[in-house]
Amino acid sequence: MENFNIKNLVKGEPYFDHKNSVLSAPVRHLFMIGVIWYLATQKKISDVSIMEIGTWFGASALSWAQGLKEYLDSRGSLTCIDAWEPFFDLDVHKNQKHVLEMEKLLESDLVYKVFLHNINTLPETINTQHFRGKSENILKFLKSDSFSVVFIDADHTYNYVKDDILNSMRLVQNYGIICGDDLNLQISDVDKNYAIENMNKDFINDPKTNKNYHPGVTVAVNEIFGEVSSWGGFWAMQKVDNSWKKFSLKDMPIIYPNHFNKNNIKKAQSHLGDIKDSLF
Repeated sequence: MENFNIKNLVKGEPYFDHKNSVLSAPVRHLFMIGVIWYLATQKKISDVSIMEIGTWFGASALSWAQGLKEYLDSRGSLTCIDAWEPFFDLDVHKNQKHVLEMEKLLESDLVYKVFLHNINTLPETINTQHFRGKSENILKFLKSDSFSVVFIDADHTYNYVKDDILNSMRLVQNYGIICGDDLNLQISDVDKNYAIENMNKDFINDPKTNKNYHPGVTVAVNEIFGEVSSWGGFWAMQKVDNSWKKFSLKDMPIIYPNHFNKNNIKKAQSHLGDIKDSLF
């Protein structure tokens, strides 16, 4: 990271000032916190355990932790899985600036070091652990029905998204939630044939809507679930007696993560204003 020195990190204070430290649209973090609100109000699960696949700097991990703080007295567990190593196929994505920036950051290993710093700012009442490696090699060793929430935000190409979802489904408890990032458009919104043709690319422009999206996420999520609950690109489904059902976040309180800077909050507020009428 440009002009960054690991020694400048302040103990107990999370670091997210780098331009690539919060990769997902900030508004989606509000719905992560909202999922914890939903589980807390349903009172179907007593001990909330969260697993995320794809952690990066730890911004989403801290948002999940804030949900635990707001609604469950900072009690619960958080498991993070990430290889923290370059993963893009540069032959496919060589002209995408954001890909090259991410690869450079991962090669430096600073992303992992900053993640370790950030995760250590969480309350001791939240039991945290992380596994450094590929999800395909880790998920198979985890116990079935052991997580209340599984959040998927790793490699966005089709095969990886599909495998992460399928390998995670057995891990979700009854009344738990499987969810993910970057479902910018559902399959009914886009040119389906074009999406399938390009599903092993990270990010493309849809000729039907002229909007940019992740075709691998769109195609994989649709194949497994069909239409899903989705709020501003954050998608989710609830497990109910071995079926997967959509659910509502109606009346969800709007809470901005404490680790967001002013720019993150401004972006979240702007996006929320654009989509709020159709959210619930």
